Amino acid sequence: MPIQIIRGMVTLWGLLFSTVVLAAAPDAKIVPVGRQKQLLVDDQVISSTENLTRVLGKVKKANDGKPLKFTRMLPDGRQVPIDAWPLFNTVRYDPTRGKFCLWHRLSFNDRSRRRSAGELSADAIGVGADYHRGYSESDDGLHFQFVALLEGLTSSGDTNLVVTDDLHETDPAHRYKIGYDAEGKVHAAALAHSADGIHWTPYNDEKPVTYRAADFPNQVYWDPEKETYRLLTRTDFGNGGGPFAGVVDVKIGDTTLEVRGVRTMTNPDLKADPTAWTLERHWLFDGEERIASDRPPIEELLKDPQYVQRLRREALRRQAYAMTDWVYEGVHFGLIAVFEWPTDMSEGAESDFITRHERSVENYYIITSRDGMSWDLHWVYAELPLVPRGPDGAWDKDMVFPTSEIITRGDRHWIYYGGNNERHSCAEKDIWLRRQGGVGLAHLRLDGFVALQAGQEVGTLITKPFKLEGRQLELNLDARGGYARVEILDAEANPIRGYSGEAAVTISDSDGLRLKPKWSDAGDLKSLGGRVVRLKIHLQNAKLYAFQVK
Repeated sequence: MPIQIIRGMVTLWGLLFSTVVLAAAPDAKIVPVGRQKQLLVDDQVISSTENLTRVLGKVKKANDGKPLKFTRMLPDGRQVPIDAWPLFNTVRYDPTRGKFCLWHRLSFNDRSRRRSAGELSADAIGVGADYHRGYSESDDGLHFQFVALLEGLTSSGDTNLVVTDDLHETDPAHRYKIGYDAEGKVHAAALAHSADGIHWTPYNDEKPVTYRAADFPNQVYWDPEKETYRLLTRTDFGNGGGPFAGVVDVKIGDTTLEVRGVRTMTNPDLKADPTAWTLERHWLFDGEERIASDRPPIEELLKDPQYVQRLRREALRRQAYAMTDWVYEGVHFGLIAVFEWPTDMSEGAESDFITRHERSVENYYIITSRDGMSWDLHWVYAELPLVPRGPDGAWDKDMVFPTSEIITRGDRHWIYYGGNNERHSCAEKDIWLRRQGGVGLAHLRLDGFVALQAGQEVGTLITKPFKLEGRQLELNLDARGGYARVEILDAEANPIRGYSGEAAVTISDSDGLRLKPKWSDAGDLKSLGGRVVRLKIHLQNAKLYAFQVK
């Protein structure tokens, strides 16, 4: 029986999960565990818990919380600074060259910051006008050197560039893939491929491969579980275009609200036919914390007037602004920028680079899934961002955007993000704000996205039954000031002699990514190899992030 979230306790301003006590149930189904690390973001391997609370991990901003440095070299050898735009960026680490690779936006001859014609030299690259797509590299992940502008891509104005290093691809000319906004008035997604990530060749003769909208990351990636390519893009439900445009009609004065949703589509062979995309699902925020696998399609839900009215209310509270799907240790992490209170300009209609605002802002959340379609949106509705916005006066105080993926290196996660020091403008009210932005970095302990936490009262979790294929159990555990103890049970949750009770050795006052539980009668799990077992983990004043049998 899974952990249940008590929806009534998740208020408008967000609370952590409530502790729920569940009885151990004899799960008949054996879950696949093998030697895969098991993250505790959901109840995929959990049968029951008692006195445990699921909590979000805490990131630490790098570089003293300041934006990262970007420079380029002029023909005469001088280094000059450039600004990287905070939205629709891709970052990855190339271990073969020891380089951090970043695809990002930038602009030449920045008119938005120019006070007089003499303030901008021919050497300057700014942000805010005439967007271009660029590529930069770094040795340390903090200081980036501009390498080149991307070639071969068109744009209808949003200049998005979510790049995928396609490990499934066998043709070197198609190694990198990108979804971008095709040139034209439709703002629809186009696709292209590249051998080096710089020189690009469009698929489908530069024409769109699907209908509006493209002002979104437009991520294309291979899903090995489904053996198909996926395209993650945007669906309009209010102002805009496409089959659902105008369905969620919200009037703001004399205009109509833009209502943003998400859709996923599949194509097993995009090279053979780049337009052959089959719809998986449309979704948008509707007040529900979970998008269940058996949820009716949006076409059916929209027939209910009460559901449409809920969508109208929710669209004024939060919208999915940008999202990519980053798969890590069997979990789909939706890295999502949520546009909150999109038309609420009650905090002022003039640009303010000092005050940290709470309306018309963007927050960076994670949502999780096991199939890339059925999403758990809890952290959004709990209002707990993965990367918090900065304080008053900070460069990232009002908007924080995810990059397309998270880098895992050196036993920690490198979480790059974009930030702005002002709110989103409100086109519906003809309010346009000036703002400045950049790219920042935060770190998170390895696998530290979500933990099961126990306080002074001892908490326990019991896993579902699984076949034991390794001989050593490892815990990602923070038990500083507390303890953990692991018992091994049989498939029916009965204690196994020598691995339960007093035989389970306590791990006390420890913090580690790979702590190894022991048993007094047996040092490891070798004698249980091949058996179907469960784990019963006891925690006090501790956080458990993951476990793995190796």
